Amino acid sequence: MPAKGPRLKLFFPALLALLAGCTTVETQIEINAPAKEVSSILYDFADYPKWNPFIFRIDGAVEEGKHAYINVRPVGMPEIAADILVLSTSEDHLSWSGTGLAQAGSGSLAVGAPGILGGTHDFIIEAQGPNKTLFLNTMKFSGAAVPFYNFNAMEEAGLKAMNEALKERAERNWISRALHLP
Repeated sequence: MPAKGPRLKLFFPALLALLAGCTTVETQIEINAPAKEVSSILYDFADYPKWNPFIFRIDGAVEEGKHAYINVRPVGMPEIAADILVLSTSEDHLSWSGTGLAQAGSGSLAVGAPGILGGTHDFIIEAQGPNKTLFLNTMKFSGAAVPFYNFNAMEEAGLKAMNEALKERAERNWISRALHLP
């Protein structure tokens, strides 16, 4: 009968590494446009390359329970590609998760094993009035690789850049419509 002691000695450090490898990056921005305007821009995935400096490409069906493929441009890092699973979609909330990342082009970084690196991305649109919206953009990372990367700084810069671009686009579109400009 094999000894149980050595297995337990390996299990607890591995469990601690997984538990210690968690981080959340939360950003928000107030947008002077209706929530429907913000939502229409956020959900027009084909238009992302025109305005989104962080998530610049989404391929596949962004529907609950479906997989899609995204390309992200983290600040100070090469482009990253990820396979995501869409967890939920509604007019005011979009959530997806992924368990792997790959450096686009070179393939020099490829992580696809659950427990190594996983993430959940939430976009929340909250109407604050008829022409005011609060946009929350949150990333939660988990896994053994998290302590080895500075996700907070990289992701926060990217999320904030996306927030600013979304704000600019929504406010510009809303003002153009309100003034009946072409």
